[in-house]
Amino acid sequence: MGLDVDKINNTEQMVKRVVLKTLLAKVEEINRTVEDLKKSLGYFEKKYGMATETFYQEFIQGILDDNMDFFEWKATKDMLDELKIEKEALLGVLK
Repeated sequence: MGLDVDKINNTEQMVKRVVLKTLLAKVEEINRTVEDLKKSLGYFEKKYGMATETFYQEFIQGILDDNMDFFEWKATKDMLDELKIEKEALLGVLK
């Protein structure tokens, strides 16, 4: 019995389609989460009257107090930054 090359090729194509579909679904999930995180950042920016980048620098330098909102704001920005990196990595694989 020899190898069925057509069957192997069909299986490879099926696996590639499944992997591609999974990666695209993950990118879409990231996009939705990114939008939610951006809304949260907008809420904090409006509430405290400063841009997230300004807040972040002041927070990590210890200029701001230990307000629980500030910890949440920082965590939200950190998550957003991590998701952007993850998305870029996934898109790099898809190219």
